[in-house]
Order: sequence, then structure tokens, then C-alpha cells
Amino acid sequence: MSREERRPASEADDDRVAMTYAERNTWLYAVLVPVTSLAYFGVVVPHLFERPAAEVSWTVPMLWAIGATIAGGIVGSIVLAVAARDHRVESDVRDRQIERYGDRVAQAITAFGAAVVLALAMLEVDHFWIGNALFLIGAVGATWGAVMKIRAYRGAFHG
Repeated sequence: MSREERRPASEADDDRVAMTYAERNTWLYAVLVPVTSLAYFGVVVPHLFERPAAEVSWTVPMLWAIGATIAGGIVGSIVLAVAARDHRVESDVRDRQIERYGDRVAQAITAFGAAVVLALAMLEVDHFWIGNALFLIGAVGATWGAVMKIRAYRGAFHG
């Protein structure tokens, strides 16, 4: 059964297709990852103006940002699932193809970033810069992967 056949009656005259669980979660992470990352950098970067990078405490704020992303993803996913209980659309082949497409984009960004982090380690740069470069690259990869998935969901994706 195609998505169009599964649309609720209220959407019968509308061209919009109900969101699947995967698409709702993609939207969640497209917002959540940048927000938690910006909060982290908002806490850490001002300290760089006061003291050298080696003296900036960054590990605890980074762990909080990662934890907030994970917890926010779990809670947000539950809230979205409950809120959309009347409009449930199961994932299909297209969802799996879009998931792979977005993951490939995210992995390409992360692979490039890993090379940058490796170069920083080879140059024996301070741990602050290595850790933050890895965190930023992970956040950019995850966000860009989510954005590409959303574009695929909302555009004409031909997997």
C-alpha cells in the first residue's frame, strides 16, 4: 500500500503526505543537534577570550551537550510519536533509501573531518582544538545529513 493510499481523509484533497516516524525524527535532529552544539560553543568560546585554550574546561560542557542531544532525541521522539498517534504512517522503502542517502552525506563530511582531526593530532595541537574540531565536525555532519534527508522527503527523491 503506498503512502498516498494511507493518507487520512482530511488530507485527501491535499498534496501533502503524512510524515513517517523516520521523517519526524529527522526534523527533530535537524533542530536539536545545532541547538545543543551552539549552546556548547556559547559556553566554551567566551572562555577563549579570557585564557589560553589549554586552560579552558571543555570536557564537561561537551559531555552535557552530547547528553542533552541524546536525552532530547529520546524525549522528543516519544513526544512526537504521541502527538502524531492519529496520523501514523509506517516507514517504507523510500524511508530506508532516504535514510541511507542522508547517512552517506553525513559520513562523507565526517570522513573529511576525521582527516582534519588526524592532521591536528599529527601536528600535536592542544587537546582542546582536537576535541572541539571532532565535536564540530560531528555536529555539522549530523545536521547536514538531516537537512539532506528533509530535502529528499520534501522534494522529488528518486533513490
